[in-house]
Amino acid sequence: MTGSASIDPTHALGIAAVVLAAGKGTRMRSNLPKVLHPLLAEPMINQVLRTLREAGVPPERTVVVVGHEAELVRAQVAKCGLYLTVEQKEQLGTGHAVRQASSLLEQMEKEKLGSAEQVLVLYGDGPLLRSETLLNLFTHHSATSPLVTMLTAEAHDPTGYGRIIRNPANGNFQAIVEEGDLTSEERAIREWNPGIYLFRAKWLWPSLSRLQKNPQKGEYYLTDMPAFAVEDQLPGEPLPVQTLLVSGEEVLGINDRVQLAEAGNLLRRRILEKWMLSGVTITDPTTTYISPTTILEPDCIIEPNSHLRGACRVGRNSVIGPNSILVEAQVGAACKILASMIEHAVLEDEVTVGPFSHVRPGAYLEKGVHLGNFAEVNRSRLGAGTKQGHFSYIGDATFGSNVNIGAGTVTANFDGINKNKTIVGANTKLGVDTMLVAPVKVGEDVITGAGAVVTRDVESGATVVGVPAKPLNKNS
Repeated sequence: MTGSASIDPTHALGIAAVVLAAGKGTRMRSNLPKVLHPLLAEPMINQVLRTLREAGVPPERTVVVVGHEAELVRAQVAKCGLYLTVEQKEQLGTGHAVRQASSLLEQMEKEKLGSAEQVLVLYGDGPLLRSETLLNLFTHHSATSPLVTMLTAEAHDPTGYGRIIRNPANGNFQAIVEEGDLTSEERAIREWNPGIYLFRAKWLWPSLSRLQKNPQKGEYYLTDMPAFAVEDQLPGEPLPVQTLLVSGEEVLGINDRVQLAEAGNLLRRRILEKWMLSGVTITDPTTTYISPTTILEPDCIIEPNSHLRGACRVGRNSVIGPNSILVEAQVGAACKILASMIEHAVLEDEVTVGPFSHVRPGAYLEKGVHLGNFAEVNRSRLGAGTKQGHFSYIGDATFGSNVNIGAGTVTANFDGINKNKTIVGANTKLGVDTMLVAPVKVGEDVITGAGAVVTRDVESGATVVGVPAKPLNKNS
């Protein structure tokens, strides 16, 4: 969800967010912080931060608590926006982690960002949470005015999670009991705690000081806070703790690489279904990977074994694949990309590429350009209608419209120190195995013979042949 529909609830409530991202993730068995492990080709914390933005919580009202490999996490978070970060230097539990964010959130009013009246706490390793669910949480909290509103979920076997204990007489929330402290009767409870809370800030900050270290692990658990809220209820006041039941699939955390793969598949299927319902044909969803930031227009077709990574965009009636990879690529309408790779490049309408070609960063292919098999374009612009049929490399060059690039053509752009520029005019025909030794300019309507090595500028209308290439003497 985007736009005005997601902004009003958070502004009306004065919501700020705390993202807990300090943990090492021991079960990942990795030196990489858990929240930086890739999910659909991007760190999983990116998806969490994106969900917050879509729910109307902007970067300047979001604090990310970092810890293990703090600078690595900070660097990644900075790529996503102007987020606030604070370091939890000692790993003393979730309650201690939230306490680290208090001073930053209290500064918001001084910096004219509005006070943090409600504080949302969630985890950086929960990438399946939807923005719609957060908006429902905000609305429910606003309507009932409790001290805490928390998400809960149900599972046939919630082993490993804290259980929600309710009053048997009225069903009201009483407490959260962690797995290790459960009685035999409590183990049968199916409602569990995902650890996502919306607190009233004025109650939260002083109440955090009431937390006691868990005797087994020596940590301060945020899970004790809802029980404190129950204790603080006064006669005649609304229920201090409200709960909102959500799908267990949506609030699953990631603790190991098996769960990482499962989450990736769930998120991938969610993305594919969204685009198929929006008018995109995906012929084999089981082998198709599309990032959350990719945008597809109706009537484009994604063939099997295709990967669209990052902020790609694909226009109407384009066909991607089979066996194609797009990375941050902008593809126009009615294009065809067959078994090829497009990276950080722009393709206008009706461009065809492949099979087995590579369009590298900085390339720009104008309308109707054709790249055949084993063609490579790097940091270059090809004019409308230009054809680069096969077995050729174009780098650091600007080609005019309707140029024919013969097989084996190469721009020799690197002299060992500098990358040099090649410029080729419109309607030029480059013969097989032409070598363009940059820096060099070739005019319009030029013809080069097979095997020509062009080391000097060529005037428009000329025909050059040989090594080095020289104008053809038509009288000889």
